[in-house]
Amino acid sequence: MADQFTISIDAHSAHPAFGSEVVGMLLQAMRESPAPMVLTEPDGCILKVNEAFECATGYAMDELVGRSPGMLRSGLQGRSFYSTMWASLGSQGRWQGEIWNRRKDGQLSQEYLTIVTLRGSDGVAAYHLGTYAEQTLQQLGSGRARRDAATDATTGLLSRKAFTEAADLLSEKSPLVHVLALDIDGFTELNELHGLVSGDAVLRQMALRCTEVAAADGRPALVARVGPDEFAIALADPHAEGGDAVQSFASRLYAKTALPFDLGEGKHIQISVSVGLSSLAQGCASAAEALLHASAARQEAVPGLPMLQCYEAQDGQRRMALALRDAVRLEQITVAYQPKVNLASGQLSGVEALARWVLPDGSSISPAEFIPLAERRGLIGLIGDSVMEQALAQIAAWQTMGLAAPVVAVNFSALQFQRQNYVQHVALALDRHGIPARLLEIELTESLLFGDIDAVMLSLKSFRNLGVALSIDDFGTGYSSLAYLRRFPVQYLKIDRQFVSAMGDDASACEIVRLIVDMAHRLNLRCIAEGIETEAQLKLLQSMGCDEGQGFLLARPLDTSAMQGVLAGRLPWAALFESVPVESEQVDMDQGAQGDCQPQSPPARCNGDVATVPFSEGLFQDMRAAADTSGAAFLSPQGAPRGPGPLRSGMCQTG
Repeated sequence: MADQFTISIDAHSAHPAFGSEVVGMLLQAMRESPAPMVLTEPDGCILKVNEAFECATGYAMDELVGRSPGMLRSGLQGRSFYSTMWASLGSQGRWQGEIWNRRKDGQLSQEYLTIVTLRGSDGVAAYHLGTYAEQTLQQLGSGRARRDAATDATTGLLSRKAFTEAADLLSEKSPLVHVLALDIDGFTELNELHGLVSGDAVLRQMALRCTEVAAADGRPALVARVGPDEFAIALADPHAEGGDAVQSFASRLYAKTALPFDLGEGKHIQISVSVGLSSLAQGCASAAEALLHASAARQEAVPGLPMLQCYEAQDGQRRMALALRDAVRLEQITVAYQPKVNLASGQLSGVEALARWVLPDGSSISPAEFIPLAERRGLIGLIGDSVMEQALAQIAAWQTMGLAAPVVAVNFSALQFQRQNYVQHVALALDRHGIPARLLEIELTESLLFGDIDAVMLSLKSFRNLGVALSIDDFGTGYSSLAYLRRFPVQYLKIDRQFVSAMGDDASACEIVRLIVDMAHRLNLRCIAEGIETEAQLKLLQSMGCDEGQGFLLARPLDTSAMQGVLAGRLPWAALFESVPVESEQVDMDQGAQGDCQPQSPPARCNGDVATVPFSEGLFQDMRAAADTSGAAFLSPQGAPRGPGPLRSGMCQTG
């Protein structure tokens, strides 16, 4: 090290006002000092650093010599800070204070720095010497306490408090700062399976990867650990480039964190992360609030899906969720009733209760908006309870009016179905309103039939013992095992509207519907078609022997007063059934794919009991082949491997 100092100083030619002996003593003092030191020319160009300075910054000497100390700037202290520093050096010959620097690996460090101006015999500034000054024991203790409070012991990153303070400083110097919150998916399970030591190893590696991505970006950035498995990154956006820049940063972050993590002893694991974003404009709010918003956005992420969740984009949804919670509390969720029609006789066979959100000013929110939102926000159970309660009360009201109350179908969410003692809850509700169980039908999505089959079977049997009818909604959009299906005590299958709407121009969809109807009857189940919108669809379904149907062609969802007219015998769809008897009616086979759907005599109607007849898996194979041809049925989204579909609610269906 001594030779390097001597040779290098000769190359730069020592200042003539300093003798070689003085320069040698200065270099020896730097070399021996345990404190980081840097020697610069009057204009700030780095001439020398000692080994302690290399260790403190992560830079080697040859990476520093000839460059400005500005390469170490954190971005947290603006021009006025450095202007004051240089003014003090010029007028007083010294400056001291706390300064934020950035290491080569991107991590920030807060240090107490003293800079003195070295003048020659002519009084002209020859060098500046910067030293991380010695501290008294009391100062050293308080400094360590500050560092301990400012850093995370496991990863060495900034703590939450230090991060928000530093990010506020960063926001003062940059017109826009992006705050990202990153969470490790399934970290609790990782600790349980592999132990806390492995968990800490993953945290340290995640800290390093976040820091590497931030450092490689080239813009001022902060990295912190702000929770047990949550990290935060503040990224300055000096030119306010916005979305494209931060999306590119997030893509690199996802790619880096997708690499395997080393657990030691030859074990590796791959994990996924969820990332939320909130942007902090200069002079607006605080970093603490931005971090809170980024964390809230992160919670909307789908585990395993590398998609940045933006708080600002979710703000409307968040406000709607709060309003929806109030609407449930204030009983602003009402119910409309869509008739179900016997396709052989044209008579009313039942109604489906559908949730509606009517605002105080009389306007309404589309169910297509608020039902998915309710499912994501955990409100669907409350809405389901409200619809159930209103439907039972309405049945009682119709009976009081002397009307023949129909069977009312109510959609059940997964949250309701999985609740303990929910069968008892329904039984008490029926008793409270004085309603016989036979007037209630519960609609379940196929996805509810997967999971703990024994538990599902027990609950379904309890409902059947109670006397409640059961139906499977949206049949054909999941991948039901018919071996399970024939064991479940259901009475109805509802054909999803996507197949009904495609029958006119898709031969495969037409064949799927025919096969579902045939299968339902072989299993001694009744079949209901959803979304009937044209007379051609109605005639095809009648020719196939489909038992019941609902849709806009027959009747839209009706309020209670309009429904009273239907119960009194004024059927809006009556004209559709006044022509030729269904059994002898012919269907025009000259239009598109309808030629593949030959009319058949409707099979004998079933009595709703669980099937006991022999079942042929050949029919299931026919359905699978037809689905493979159309590419629409029995497949998960994006053509993923077959499996249970997403949990969905039918509360918003209107056709």
